[in-house]
Amino acid sequence: MAADRPQDQRAAFQASRIPGSRAGRRVAAAGPVLVVRCAHQYTRPRIRVEAVAGARDDDPQWHWEERMRLVLPTGVVLVDTDPTQVLDMPPVHLAGGPGVHGLAVGHVGRAEVQEAARRVAEETMTAPVARTIAAWRSLDGVERYLIRLWPLAT
Repeated sequence: MAADRPQDQRAAFQASRIPGSRAGRRVAAAGPVLVVRCAHQYTRPRIRVEAVAGARDDDPQWHWEERMRLVLPTGVVLVDTDPTQVLDMPPVHLAGGPGVHGLAVGHVGRAEVQEAARRVAEETMTAPVARTIAAWRSLDGVERYLIRLWPLAT
């Protein structure tokens, strides 16, 4: 999720860190920013954002992270990534509008991507560039995220 202010971005990054842990948490929220750490930097997960009426994290096909909350001053959700990756997701306008929203993040495919990434890294260490890129692109979409948001009474 994107933030307009650098201090919001820093707050979310800090929220994702666990003292003494190099990797930090998978998912963290601070103010209007949600940070999701994907399984590997060279793969591209699939992301779906849903606006729902109330808390829903009971779908057993997903591994659910702890529920969180976002404070969205515009009521619009933007999904962003590092500038080296192309992400074509339109903004999501939440029916509840601006305010505090509950948040549930489900994921599948993390372990599979991590294992496959180790294999691809080994197999492509001396491979031509085209083969290396193709090997990493073959992992796109294996890791998936479902982000659900709902309005919270304030």
